[in-house]
Amino acid sequence: MAKKKFVIIDAMAITYKAYFAFMSRPLQTSSGEPTSAVYGFITQLLRIIEETKPDYLAVATDSKEKTFRHEMFDGYKASRASMPEDMIPQIHRIKEIISAFNIPLYIKPGFEADDIIGTAVKLAEQNNLESFAVTPDKDYIQLVSENIKLIKTGKSNDELIITDFEKVVNELGFEPKFMVDYLALIGDSSDDIPGVAGIGPKSAQPLIQKFGHLENIYDNLDNIDKPAIKNKLEQNRENAFLSKKLATIVTNVEMDFDFETKIKNPDFEKLQSIFNELEFKTLLEKVKKIYNSQSDEQTEEIPTEKKVFEKEKVNYHLITTIKGAENLASLLEKSDEFIFDTETDSLDTIDLNIAGASFCLNQGEAYFIAINPNLKNTSLFEYNLSNRLDVEVFIKIFKPIFENESIKKICQNGKYDLSVLKRYEINLKGFYFDTMLASYLLDPDQKHGMDALSEKYLNYEPIHLKDLYDVKKDPTQIFSVEPEKLNEYASEDADVTFQLYAKFKNELKNNDLEELAYSIEFPLVPVLEKMERTGVRIDKKGLNEFSIDLEKMISKSTENIYNFAGETFNINSTKQLQSLLFDKLKLKPTKKTKTGFSTDAKSLELLQGEHEIVDELLNYRQLSKLKSTYADSLPKLIHPLTGKVHTTYSQTVASTGRLSSLNPNLQNIPIRSELGKEIRKAFIPTDENYLILSADYSQIELRIMAHLSKDEALIDAFEKGEDIHRATAALVFSVKPEDVTSDMRRKAKEVNFGILYGIGAFGLAGRLGIPRSHAQEVIDTYFNTFKNVKGMMDSLIEEAKKNSFAKTIIGRRRFLRNINSSNSVVRKFEERVAINMPIQGTAADLIKLAMINIHNELEKRKTKTKMILQVHDELLFDIHKNEVDELRPIIKNIMETSMKFNVPIIVDTGVGENWLEAH
Repeated sequence: MAKKKFVIIDAMAITYKAYFAFMSRPLQTSSGEPTSAVYGFITQLLRIIEETKPDYLAVATDSKEKTFRHEMFDGYKASRASMPEDMIPQIHRIKEIISAFNIPLYIKPGFEADDIIGTAVKLAEQNNLESFAVTPDKDYIQLVSENIKLIKTGKSNDELIITDFEKVVNELGFEPKFMVDYLALIGDSSDDIPGVAGIGPKSAQPLIQKFGHLENIYDNLDNIDKPAIKNKLEQNRENAFLSKKLATIVTNVEMDFDFETKIKNPDFEKLQSIFNELEFKTLLEKVKKIYNSQSDEQTEEIPTEKKVFEKEKVNYHLITTIKGAENLASLLEKSDEFIFDTETDSLDTIDLNIAGASFCLNQGEAYFIAINPNLKNTSLFEYNLSNRLDVEVFIKIFKPIFENESIKKICQNGKYDLSVLKRYEINLKGFYFDTMLASYLLDPDQKHGMDALSEKYLNYEPIHLKDLYDVKKDPTQIFSVEPEKLNEYASEDADVTFQLYAKFKNELKNNDLEELAYSIEFPLVPVLEKMERTGVRIDKKGLNEFSIDLEKMISKSTENIYNFAGETFNINSTKQLQSLLFDKLKLKPTKKTKTGFSTDAKSLELLQGEHEIVDELLNYRQLSKLKSTYADSLPKLIHPLTGKVHTTYSQTVASTGRLSSLNPNLQNIPIRSELGKEIRKAFIPTDENYLILSADYSQIELRIMAHLSKDEALIDAFEKGEDIHRATAALVFSVKPEDVTSDMRRKAKEVNFGILYGIGAFGLAGRLGIPRSHAQEVIDTYFNTFKNVKGMMDSLIEEAKKNSFAKTIIGRRRFLRNINSSNSVVRKFEERVAINMPIQGTAADLIKLAMINIHNELEKRKTKTKMILQVHDELLFDIHKNEVDELRPIIKNIMETSMKFNVPIIVDTGVGENWLEAH
């Protein structure tokens, strides 16, 4: 007989994780109440209940009072930042919600949640229960036994990771009871537990495996082979035993835990009231659904409200015959607009099979055509596809309608659907509206997937594709789904998209976003689809040779690092590098993180000049990244059917409007270092008849800043075609342009670009390597020289404070919901965004407009030349040699004139046998 389950949740640990999961897209109500942590906590709570099906459920949290550990050690958790300001009111809400769920909440002054949970699971074990402690904190491992397990969410938050006795032994190499001894040795930076300086996981593990508990390790110091380890232990004996006390979870806290009363149903009325206040429109239905699934014969079923799309109110038509397809085509042909969506067996748009297409003309009514792709010699033969329309018939009937420009087409993530049709030689025309992009324009920080939008805007949770498959995460399973079931799913998608379209169309108008939508984002979709499909050719042989050279350089760099360090160590281990730099070499740390003093690139750059090992570490990292990310990876991404690399461009990732490049990310191709430039050399034309043409905006963001500020000195410098950094240096340092030194120009360049990001004296001092007082003088002189720039910055901040968003010239918005925060760190960050967004966002709008205009011109001229890449302010073309003289000036002119500014816009163009030569 299976044991009953007891689950107890570390509320604060889950809350913090939920809060930071939404940092890039914080949630709040229409009245401004922050809700990220609350929403994340509830969704995790529901997932835990759904997955574990507990018999007994409890929550524990820390009290406000200091604990016995603080009395034991003043430094305990001393470096922890104070709770974020907008998280404080959410803690009260979470406690309110726990109460409404009828879940016991345990708090004990003087003790942490760890101790309460430790006591609870040990008592549960004594009561013959299987216990689960829900927390991401590794110190809880010490509690694990045959009957006590840990649960944490995975990186995607869609899975629960269970840690049991066997997993601990396999991963750590010792039993859970030794975890506290392990922490005593390595310390715990998140709690400021010191540990033994210089001992990391690789040193601690064999000590634990050989000697066991900390006491036994110290009893056997003379038996430790490595003198360095022995010395570190001897010198840090007091810290080691203090750390063990601090890390030990108390399991005998005097508290009464209820192991008699099973999990109760929530107070749904109270929950509904709270959810209404927090604007969580669909969560109550999820709660009821999950609690119904947990109920047994003795529990009364919980009444749930009907969903928006009751089956009797919708009419979803399955079409599998030629007659049915022709009737639908006739309806579509007579319409002004329609929604459509495609179903496929893969996300690889070069090599996929279409399984169906759905259409919607009116709310509540949709049509789905089940399609047989008719592919031979494939695994599709294992499926019965006879009750579907042959793909050739589908193409013949619907190709004229898809290619009819007078009929408007609406999609959710339309670029993908365009690619699917293109795969079957259907060139969609009349693409009009994309609900995913409309969502992005309305609020770039929200989720833009159809399921999330449906729940938020329609108060409806659609059918999930994964629920149709017997085998999860295998898209080929779509052909195993019966057409009737697929019809319900696909038709619902089209119906949902129709209703989102109706809402978003009005919202775009009400928020003055129509020009941005209809002139830029929607027309850009077919442009990007063609670029992705065209792809770019890569010199595989050249990259392989470069990889071999990099391996030799990495080996030499590794040897240099070991010589500078005076020892060998794992260069890629943060812990070992921290120990070397800050314990052995005594370098002054610049930033502290959860795992100790930072060794990231920025921190190492600030340490340059302190020790020769620092420069070599930066060199090693650059070489390693070039090899792994580009030289080794790019050849593996060459598509077998095209011989090219096909990146995917996303319009909905960056809040500024910039395009993002994925799989592979070609936006981060290095350009500054000589070795980095070798990667660009590997991007080559289609064949000997083509060249690479690069067209790059010159200092576009500075020109936009000049336009927005209307500063006469800046505008004058651009109009005269001067070197803007030299001109700035001459004005700031009061010298003639010809007397500007390279150091002056470098400083002026840092100031020019730093101003775009609202840099302060501290930041500029770090960039220039000068005292903060000197940096402040440079900034003050700059603003005294370019007086309108400071006025522009202040004006942009004030406007953002008033509207809670910053916007570009065309009207693209980025919401700044914390710009009026009393927390100066949070507020200052959003003030910097308020300055940068109108500039960087306008640059994004400009290059998108240019791409659309160039695409249309190339289409009109029916050129062989194709646009193949967009990287920051640069466009790349696979240009036919016979078209260079004709198209080069046209492309340059279009890019320079796509938007009007009061400063000249300059585009530099180049042509070559590869990207490096062209750039």
